[in-house]
This record gives sequence, C-alpha cells and structure tokens, in this order.
Amino acid sequence: MTLARINQLLTHMYESVMAPNGFHPFVTAFIDLFQLKAAMLLTVHVHTREVKGLWMEGLGEKWMASYALEYGAEDMLAQHIHRAPVAAFYASNLDLDPDSALASRFYREWVQPQGVACASGAIVLREGPWLTQMMLQRSPVQPPFSREELDMFNLLMPHLQRAIQMRQRFAELQLGQNPLTGSLDALALPAILVDEFCRVAHCNQAAAAQLRHGRDLWQDQGHLFGRNGAITRQLNLEIAKAIHASRGTARELPGVVLVPRPGQRDLMVLISPLRMRAGAEACSGALLFLFDPEATPALRAELVQRLFGLSDAEAELAVAICSGQTLEEASNRRGTTISTARSQLRSIFGKTGTNRQADLVSMLLASPAYFLSHHDRC
Repeated sequence: MTLARINQLLTHMYESVMAPNGFHPFVTAFIDLFQLKAAMLLTVHVHTREVKGLWMEGLGEKWMASYALEYGAEDMLAQHIHRAPVAAFYASNLDLDPDSALASRFYREWVQPQGVACASGAIVLREGPWLTQMMLQRSPVQPPFSREELDMFNLLMPHLQRAIQMRQRFAELQLGQNPLTGSLDALALPAILVDEFCRVAHCNQAAAAQLRHGRDLWQDQGHLFGRNGAITRQLNLEIAKAIHASRGTARELPGVVLVPRPGQRDLMVLISPLRMRAGAEACSGALLFLFDPEATPALRAELVQRLFGLSDAEAELAVAICSGQTLEEASNRRGTTISTARSQLRSIFGKTGTNRQADLVSMLLASPAYFLSHHDRC
C-alpha cells in the first residue's frame, strides 16, 4: 500500500467535513483501499444498544434495519470493542472465541446470510454513553484481517476523530444560521429538527413542551427516546432512513412511527428527509412532526376573525365549536342565549362559505389560524 493512496484517503476524510454527503466518499474510498465488503460509521448507546447508522456503504437497508431493531445487542465484536480503549481496532477472526461466535444466533441469522466472513471495528469517539464506532466487513473471498492492518487502521483514527468533530461543529454552525429554525417556531404543530448525527438540533415551542412532559417522548443529551426500547429503536431507524434519503443514498422513504399510550390513542410521529443548503455545502437531516389525536385543537380567535372577516363574537364562537363544544355549551360559557348563538353561526356559515359545523371545523383546521403558533414570539 503506497503513501500516495493513504494520503488520498486522508484527503477524502477531510473533504467530508464540508461535503454535501458527508463521509460517504471517505467510506467508499476506505472500502476500495482495504478490500472490504462493507464499511459503516454508527452511533451506539453503550447501555441500551440503540443503534443509529450515520454513513454506510455495502450494507443493505434490510440488514441495517434488522441490526438496529433486533440483532445489534447480540453483536459479540461490538460488545468487545465497547469494553476496549477508544481508537483501537479489533477483529472477529483475531479477538473473538471462534466457537462462541459461530454458535451465536447473531452469526447464524445475520452474519452468515450476508456472506460475511469476518468483521473489524473500533470506537472512534466516546461522548458520555454514546459511542461513534466504525465497523468493517469482509467476505469469504477477501483476506481475513491481520494485526498489521489493524495497526494501520489505528494510525488513521486521530484524523477521523478530528474530522468528525469538525463536521459536527460545521453542522451546528449551519443550523444556527439556517432560517428554518425560526420558521419552525412560528408553527403550532410540534416540530423537531434532527441533524445528520441523529441529534436534536432544534425544537419549536410546541415540541419543547411535549418533550418536557417526558411521558411519550423525551430527549437526553440531544437524543430522542420513546416509552420503551422497541419504540426508541424504531424511531431511530426511521430518523436514520430519513437522513440517508436526504443525501440521496436511500431508496426507501420513511413514514410514521406510532407511539402507543395507555388508555389513549397513539401519538403519531411523521418523519421527513431534510436537506439544509449553505452555498455549495450542505448538511443532511430530518424533520419530525408530532400529532396528538387526543389534543384539543387550538385556534387563535384574532386570526380567525381576520382571515374570514368575522366579528369578535363570531370568531369566539367559531373557535369554541372547533374545540369540540356544542352550540349550547358555547352559548352558556359566553353568557349568550342559544338564539343569539344560532344567529351568529348562520353569519359564520355565510362568511366562510360553509353550511355545516363539520365543514366549518374542517376549514378552520386547514387554515393558518391552526398552524401558526399561539405564542407571541415567532
């Protein structure tokens, strides 16, 4: 292996700091240089075994999903490197007991069906319980890992640590200057911006209030958690898929994660790919919207009044109906007669072009009066 090829790999690594697709060119070059089947940069929680795929090449989406949801906690090599020093590579063919490894469910159901002969890995960065690790795979037709190769990988680790930290800082600066964060604050719907490292970068006021309750979803050190491990793993998988889709490196778009709640309808989390551009550079990410079917729709009466040309009293009545009150309940709470409420409702129908309360509610919930934040600050 020539010094020129190593220098070329380092060039790919540092160019990844500001590249639109991040470390993908580096991972691809690493595979080519060291004759690998696959290479991955992952974030893993050392205690819960939550897995978030950051940059991957050579590992199919189906296999990454099954690793994240089911098999990751049984990865004996990952368990070995989690107990090892940072920036030190180990290999399954050199450092694991072969009888135990070959007899494991992880090997039979996840490793062998992919045609993987051996794997190598190391912790690149440790941030509290969260580890950024690099994992490598080789097929049976490729040579097994050697100690000399692992020593070479170890020499590259300080550069990769520096490059990842620079990329994280670049993403933070870009998000801080992006007008999207201010736009999210103008929404009444809870919205969460997640960066390409699967960390919460920004919550609007509605989402921050939702996460503070800590019953259905919450964040810890910038990472999202659900009611149980299964929900958290599914959420992280969908977020990772959205991030990959935002780079154009994933075929399957994410959808909705349903968070079960005892005695209530599920909290719905819609996850969408997001690309944030800054000149020639870009960072990928994901945008999450939370929808609580148990929440009472809230509208701004002053906006309803201005949008549809209603009087103060008519706007108040329209908002009351949209919140689920009957005409009788609304008139009693406002201190008016049912006759007055009916007269106001007829006027509301005429000004909004509706003729049923159900149509009126549908129109109001589709209007900016529902989607804009109720806070004074935007």
